[in-house]
Amino acid sequence: MFWLQLAGVAALVTVGIFGIAFLEEKLVSGPRRRQLQEKAREKINAGTRREE
Repeated sequence: MFWLQLAGVAALVTVGIFGIAFLEEKLVSGPRRRQLQEKAREKINAGTRREE
């Protein structure tokens, strides 16, 4: 019985970690990364416009 409880706790901890990682990517890192990419594109486009 002990091993079954241990496996259950391990499964819950694993699911919790993956859930937190998923939500962090969707709600925090994803929008921030897109914002940084957009700023980088604007800087690149501004630099190419000056050269022409």
